[in-house]
Amino acid sequence: MAEATKRLVREYETVYLLKADTPDDQVEEIKERLRGVVSREGGKVIRFTNQGKRKTAFPVAKNGRALYMQCLYIGKSGLVAELERNLRMIDLVTKFQSVRLAEDVDFDARQVEADVKIMPVEEETARPREERAFGDRDEGFEPETHERGEE
Repeated sequence: MAEATKRLVREYETVYLLKADTPDDQVEEIKERLRGVVSREGGKVIRFTNQGKRKTAFPVAKNGRALYMQCLYIGKSGLVAELERNLRMIDLVTKFQSVRLAEDVDFDARQVEADVKIMPVEEETARPREERAFGDRDEGFEPETHERGEE
């Protein structure tokens, strides 16, 4: 009755931004480098998700657009520090953030998934703002009236 001991690890997600003009072959090289780091540290990459080029909320490295990538992986706690150290050394990476998703994940039970590439959401066509003169009000706007007895 030898009970198999489960190897429990943590599940992490790292989202990193690449410069918008990064070629596909370099994106693949970065993914393979990160896979190597995770496996060398005793972890396992579950999936990479390429979310495409998107507009950033604020300029990152003086660019308004970036290529969003997500890496889902499992491993021990020291793995995140090593992965982030490697991300800092890659010049094409402009920003990254790591989050712990789960504790006590069974290493052998978590299956590796195929990489995913999501097509970016089409940018809304920029419409010029309507020019309004100072003091114009939108239709339907009724200012509050307060009746006061003037003395």
